[in-house]
Amino acid sequence: MKAVSPVVLALDSGSQSSRALLFDADGQILGQGSRAHGPMAYPSVGAVEQDPVDIRDSLFFATRECLEGWGGDPARLRAAALTSQRTTMLATDGAGEPITAAISWLDRRLADRTKLESPPARVISAVLTRLRQPSLPRIVASSRGNLLREHYPDALSDLRWFTVLEAWLLHQLCGEMRMAVGGMAGVVPADMPQRRWSPHGFLHRLLGFEPGWLPEVVEAGELIGRVHADAARCTGLPEGLPLYACGGDKQAEALGAGVLPSRPGVAAVSLGTASSISVPSLKPRASQTFEWITCCSVVPGVWHLEYMVFRGMWTVAWFAREFGRDLEPKARARGVPVEALLCEEAATVEAGSEGVVTWPRWSPSPESPIDTGTMMGLREVHGRAHLFRSILEGIAMDLRRGREILERATGQKLREVQVGGGGARSDVVVEILADVLNLPVVCPPSEELSARGAAMVAAVAGGLHPDMESAVARMVHPGTRVDPDSARARRYDRIYREVFVPGLVQTRRLARALALTQG
Repeated sequence: MKAVSPVVLALDSGSQSSRALLFDADGQILGQGSRAHGPMAYPSVGAVEQDPVDIRDSLFFATRECLEGWGGDPARLRAAALTSQRTTMLATDGAGEPITAAISWLDRRLADRTKLESPPARVISAVLTRLRQPSLPRIVASSRGNLLREHYPDALSDLRWFTVLEAWLLHQLCGEMRMAVGGMAGVVPADMPQRRWSPHGFLHRLLGFEPGWLPEVVEAGELIGRVHADAARCTGLPEGLPLYACGGDKQAEALGAGVLPSRPGVAAVSLGTASSISVPSLKPRASQTFEWITCCSVVPGVWHLEYMVFRGMWTVAWFAREFGRDLEPKARARGVPVEALLCEEAATVEAGSEGVVTWPRWSPSPESPIDTGTMMGLREVHGRAHLFRSILEGIAMDLRRGREILERATGQKLREVQVGGGGARSDVVVEILADVLNLPVVCPPSEELSARGAAMVAAVAGGLHPDMESAVARMVHPGTRVDPDSARARRYDRIYREVFVPGLVQTRRLARALALTQG
């Protein structure tokens, strides 16, 4: 009798939707399901919340849909791993029941530094402000722990866990409030070099946390727990299926594209809600000026240095929503998003958008919390297509800045980027990225790179492959290569060096002046 090959399940819960995909040992997708999350809530200025129960139910629905569409024997399932949006957190009681909404990573609220209860926070904030280091006090104020204390005080009396969404979803599946080290991101009391929560209570108090609030972290590929009976009934998964730690979706996406330290000079670009460029590193290098963030990889012993455009393709969706409503009937008729039609318009505009340049800082960065979005060069000849293309070019130029920062940090020149995320579906977006970076851009054949990365973690943990190098060799398939056009690359290089980079300094100066006029 022919042996039945095992399969693994990848669960991917992002900002907009949750997905479930079944992979075999060769990386073929055997089944998939998805469900969009309900709309985000904006209860106050800067606040962005999601319903965690809706996210869980969407994940469970996607899992059932995936298994039903596959129609295979659930006994073939060897292992599962979950990757999720990072920095989104919620408070729960001792039973794991939510007592707050999920505070989205998009939330821009700050705690009032003058009202922070922690004496260390007040002292450090005052000292750093006097030393003209305003970013650090602002980062302390943006800590989710301090935000929780100020904006959700009623939750504190019943609070047991203040947890990353990843750990809560795993708790809903197997009853264990645990997570991968790769889920430690944002302003949390993490010790990245040691791949653990900080053992120093001082740092916890500074950021508004109690040490017992946070879930246990384990290395990627370690067992989180096994699917319990209630989750099995809701999802169709076999009871007892092992769930392995994976980590954040950006790191999983990089792995899904085959980006490993053993392939020097290759970076991962994610064109998602937040757009980023990242490189793997065997050393946990940190930026003292917050030019990049350091996260644990979904591969043990590896870190990712990541430069983030915090409202990357979000800005594209914002433009489509605010300025592309007339295209909605045509988009529905063709079964494509409005952004796809805007990309078609942008393709008719020459490189450089006829003089329009955009700095896509719709959301401030830790490096420069004063940043605002800016457009320059507008004249009477410009229309919607110019503005939209300029946004795409601005995102690519910001990512080029990240490329140069990471090259300096690592001492390693990039020779190729692997691109994923929703923006990678657009030919014009990928073409602009290749021309602005002046590097070959490879588009893997599967858009579900985060899920593919999670599947590889599960495949190694479940014994389908002996190690991650083997998993990448079998489960990552060759993609389409887009080479830069030399003439367009030269034009973009001049715009970048003579306008974008010096303009970033000037727009920050003006943004600071603008902020003073509002105060």
